[in-house]
Amino acid sequence: MQPVQQISQLNELFYQPPNDDNFYHITFNPTIKLSENGTLQLSENFEDNYDYEFFYEASLPSYHVTCKLFPRSLIIDILNKEIYGIDFDVNDLRYKDALTLNQKINLEMNLTQDLPSLQEQILKSDFKNASIDQILTPQQALQSNELKLFYQPPGDINIYNIPDDIRHVTCKFLSPSLIIGILNKKIYGINFDVNEFKRKHTLTLQQKLNLKLNLKNHIHEIGF
Repeated sequence: MQPVQQISQLNELFYQPPNDDNFYHITFNPTIKLSENGTLQLSENFEDNYDYEFFYEASLPSYHVTCKLFPRSLIIDILNKEIYGIDFDVNDLRYKDALTLNQKINLEMNLTQDLPSLQEQILKSDFKNASIDQILTPQQALQSNELKLFYQPPGDINIYNIPDDIRHVTCKFLSPSLIIGILNKKIYGINFDVNEFKRKHTLTLQQKLNLKLNLKNHIHEIGF
């Protein structure tokens, strides 16, 4: 197994394990770290706002890993806030979900395998690259009264980016991996392949009709 590089502070990112449609916020913190005078001390965790926890002990130091399920409605709220400045009730972040045993086993198994590569991504994080904002919100859109939001219609598990003028609404399907990439880049500076934005997805007729119907109603509700 690849050794995990030691990182002294709390580290965070968004993650979706295989065989699970849900998004999770993951933190991992060394259980032992150096104090200011150079002596070893146990790390203290002041937050208990998570749905599952385990200890990664395949390397030294070991890590306390916490996992919090973020429902798609909350993922959309975070995307809209981070990209478009649309506010939401931050108390929703405190909501707790009861994970099934299979979800816990799947999370721990996959995170144990992925933690070394995830830490490498964090070490290479860079907040200087503004490519996410430039792609999702072009400069001309910032200067006009356009409809700009992330949206999930009822009866559809998928999330869409709606970036255009109200008179000509376009909808961009966002894959789960792209959603994870956007969140991790915007919030934590973790790079990803932005070419994924260029990939086209074919929607079914039912998806198109459902999206059009519900988006029209949503646009009317928000006053556009």
